[in-house]
Amino acid sequence: MNFVVKVLGSMMFVLLVVTGAMSRELTLDDCIELALKNRVSIIAARGEETLAKWNQRWALGQFLPKVDAAYNYSKGKETDIDPPNINPYTGDTLTEQDRGPDKVLNFSAGMSIFDLTNWFNYFGARASRAAAHLDVIDSEQDLIYAVKFSYYAYLATVENVDVQQGAVKRSEEQLKLIQSKYDLGSAARSDVLKQKVQYGNDKLSLLSAENAVTTSRADLAYTIGMDPNSEVEFSTDYIVREFEGGLGQAIEFGLSHEPGLLASAKELDASRHAVRSRLAEYLPTLTAFADYTVYKGTQAFPVVFDYSFNSRTFGFAIRFNVFDGFSREREVSRARISRNNARAAQGEAKNLVTRDIKIAYLDIQQLKEAKIVAGENVEAATEDLKITQEKYNLGAATILDLLNAQVSLKEAQVSLIKADFDLNLAVAKLENATGKM
Repeated sequence: MNFVVKVLGSMMFVLLVVTGAMSRELTLDDCIELALKNRVSIIAARGEETLAKWNQRWALGQFLPKVDAAYNYSKGKETDIDPPNINPYTGDTLTEQDRGPDKVLNFSAGMSIFDLTNWFNYFGARASRAAAHLDVIDSEQDLIYAVKFSYYAYLATVENVDVQQGAVKRSEEQLKLIQSKYDLGSAARSDVLKQKVQYGNDKLSLLSAENAVTTSRADLAYTIGMDPNSEVEFSTDYIVREFEGGLGQAIEFGLSHEPGLLASAKELDASRHAVRSRLAEYLPTLTAFADYTVYKGTQAFPVVFDYSFNSRTFGFAIRFNVFDGFSREREVSRARISRNNARAAQGEAKNLVTRDIKIAYLDIQQLKEAKIVAGENVEAATEDLKITQEKYNLGAATILDLLNAQVSLKEAQVSLIKADFDLNLAVAKLENATGKM
């Protein structure tokens, strides 16, 4: 019932978001929430966690009594009896007679008293459940990072459109200015033609930037689990992310919080318990059992007569597997190999987390400086365009100098957008590597 309610609630949430997307823009938080509800990777990870939960319950159930109840009703007829039955009271010869009705009610129960395999199976199942839960968190964090990547890429394309629109506007104004100078005889026709080419190239760049917005919007919609062809709009407001702290602090935090690394540690625990479980099969097991049967029916020989009884049985059994054709040895070897693999995977995961944190941290430091340089470059290119424009108006600069100044300003503005995008993405990458999403 709870599962049905959750599914219906998720469907209602998605429906409300999709229908409301026409009236409002989706923020980054909205996109993350939608992705966590829609994407198959998260649904699959949560399904694996549910299976792991029931595996733990099954392992716990091995300590509880197994109880069976059965009721059997039967009725029949015996014919062609050969040699015939002789009724000892009447002397009649019986070649057929009725059987039943027979009614049997049975209750039986059994319980493990001593079996170390059950204990280790339970501990292993509990560790596997914890690993499955951490895998869900790890999948969620990876998806959040993917959403941020697509979202920041979308914002970068939107800002690039503004830059390209500014470039087109400047080119158009320059073309009008040069055309007027040509009409007055103070500019060559080649200057007009060169500026027309630049104007055309800027319009093509604007068209390409607009197409990139459409493509990145579709990619973001797909990432959050929506129809890429939908008319959903995304907010362009965002906060420039910051990361406070040193590299040592980031690595220390990541090694104790990164869910993928923690999941690998739990999987290693589960594999160790699996080895112990296989070794425990060399030990004897002790079980207790009880049985209660009520029988009401007939006996058909030498004549049909009513017959009933109550039966009570209880006891215990000790089982010791002396030799099973090396089956236990094979399973022990297999469990040890799995444990060794899990130990190696855990060590590799630790090294991977440390590497990812270090790379992301150094990228942030570099991109902070790159952003400062990009901002200064925009200021310099803006000032250079003004000076070159004045020189051109005075005849001290050529049309090529003016075109180069226009292109340099546009490239500087695009570089600043890229620096903003890369810095936000590097912070998100570090958060993902440390398990802090």
